[in-house]
Amino acid sequence: MKKKIVLLALLLFSQPVFASVMISEVLYNPINTENGGEAVLLYNNGSEAVDVSGWILATKASLTDAVLPPNTSISAGGYLLIADNDFSLNKDNSSWPDADYEEAITLSNTNAGVTLMNGITRVDAIGWGDPATIGAEFYEGTPHQGVSEGQSLRRIVDTNNNSADFVGRTPIFYTNESSKENNSLEIVIEVEVNITNNDPEVLSVRILADDNSSKEGVQIKPVAGNTKTFEVLVEAFDEDNSSEIESAKVVVGSEEVSLVKTSSNETHAFFRGNVSMEYYEEAKNYNLTAVITSNGEEFSKNTEFEYMSLAAMSADTKLGFEMSAGNSSVKTVTVRNLGNTNIQLKVKGTNLVNGAKSITLQNIEYSTDNFVTSTTLTASYQDVILLSRGQNKDIDFKVSASEGLTSGSYKGQIVISGN
Repeated sequence: MKKKIVLLALLLFSQPVFASVMISEVLYNPINTENGGEAVLLYNNGSEAVDVSGWILATKASLTDAVLPPNTSISAGGYLLIADNDFSLNKDNSSWPDADYEEAITLSNTNAGVTLMNGITRVDAIGWGDPATIGAEFYEGTPHQGVSEGQSLRRIVDTNNNSADFVGRTPIFYTNESSKENNSLEIVIEVEVNITNNDPEVLSVRILADDNSSKEGVQIKPVAGNTKTFEVLVEAFDEDNSSEIESAKVVVGSEEVSLVKTSSNETHAFFRGNVSMEYYEEAKNYNLTAVITSNGEEFSKNTEFEYMSLAAMSADTKLGFEMSAGNSSVKTVTVRNLGNTNIQLKVKGTNLVNGAKSITLQNIEYSTDNFVTSTTLTASYQDVILLSRGQNKDIDFKVSASEGLTSGSYKGQIVISGN
């Protein structure tokens, strides 16, 4: 009698072998296509193989959506991949293994689920979405909220609560055959090593001039009315071979200057060249970009310099008028802006004197429009015109000699100023 009681207890408390089989992963919303892209992965968590012949995947679309064929089993610690027809052609990732078994299955993208059945016994279930819509037979505990397109629901624990047991992940699939291979004592790992060396680079860009060493950075001062030239040194590096660095140049604004290679070793190359700036170019900070070319590709590095402001101008310093009394004469003075700042021109003058005789300022006029309009010269500065950087401007002066003016040389000054 005692033996019968022990046997009865074993029958009551032992778990059936198929209880170790569970749904491990579900891809219900593939990227490529709903027809041929869906898959369900089963996993045998037990220590013995399980015969799953005739087991069913039930869905809301059909309670017999997929029926596993005869002689189908899952080895201990192994997987079985069930997928939609033509999964081998339509799967999102061509590197995934082909399914162990293909059959037309329908997994809705929202408010749905799949149940694994052994006859009339529910083995496992996973649902996603609204529990009121799914149906209690298609989930355990609380359904998962669902995942985005291309993700799968993957089991991480087994607490009989879908919302806690599954997470959204990039799909990883195994098959029965790959499971058997993984259970062997020899695993072959394919190894591929790609060696990619660093690209060539511009290590440094140096401007070999500084016209204001007391100030941080590099300052370049224009040359009044002329071209400013300064030297640039570029150091380039290529860990493979510096001989592959074909050329170098520097770019300032729209200007490009080709550099000359002056020396090199196995990994370094040095280039020099002269950059020119005109006196009228705007006073501001400029980017200077060094560019090297290697195997048809360009690599660059920037540095910065300040092109300083310069206010300078020039004009004729002598005017000679020849006329007789009662007449007038016009002479032109060309004022040149030799710097890179705008200059407000002003003008004033004095009487032209010869002993006790004089040509007064009332008889001296100036004009900037060929005397369409004119202004009488005064002893105090008057604004004439704004002279833009690099601009030249003609100012015409007219001197009138009154009737009866004594012959002789009358001298005085016209002063042109800028600020």
